[in-house]
Amino acid sequence: MALSSSGRLYRILSFDRVVQIFEKRELYFAHPSSWSDPYEVRLHHASSHQVFGQCWCTRGVSDAMWRIYSANHLGVRISTSTRKLREILQPSVKALGYTLRLGEVRYESQHDITEEIRDIRNDLKEKFDVARAVDALFLKRDAFDHESEYRAVIHNPTVADGEILAGLKLPIDPHKLIDSILLDPRAPDELADALGFYFKEKIKFNKRVTRSVLYKSPTPLIVGDPDA
Repeated sequence: MALSSSGRLYRILSFDRVVQIFEKRELYFAHPSSWSDPYEVRLHHASSHQVFGQCWCTRGVSDAMWRIYSANHLGVRISTSTRKLREILQPSVKALGYTLRLGEVRYESQHDITEEIRDIRNDLKEKFDVARAVDALFLKRDAFDHESEYRAVIHNPTVADGEILAGLKLPIDPHKLIDSILLDPRAPDELADALGFYFKEKIKFNKRVTRSVLYKSPTPLIVGDPDA
């Protein structure tokens, strides 16, 4: 799915993880081996242990995403833009000597993905290039296209051979990065009110905090109603 013209990005996380972003003022980038799709790490290369990523979604309204990432109805959707994400991450990445790549994930059939990863492997055999190796992280099987992903991928060349890191953290200002907070549409009123209060009063987030209206009942249209 192509990125919307507005460049909006979204992530649904647990309430406690969003609170951690604000309190610790950092974003976590996981090693792809922790992701659920085994195809994410099908390509093994000399810098596999030095590459970390973070996934966002370009689709603002998605029943599937709420059900997958907010199974207990405590999920929180944060939003930003591609421009802000780059502007916020780039200074930290540069200061630490990392490299950053941002872009949409391309969804293809399993057969086509296999062929493209083989092409990448063959290119790396001739001449190793981390940027070419990272191409594999922007390909995904079309069974996952409901995720409509946009990824931030970081290469940390300081990770030594044999060193295994689950992820890395980058310092950021969450109040500048995050534009709005949306609560699970299935959250009970009392819970939504409590979470909203926490973000506004405890976290001091002064932008929009509200509950999604995805499942709100519409006004009924009655056949024969002269005003309908």
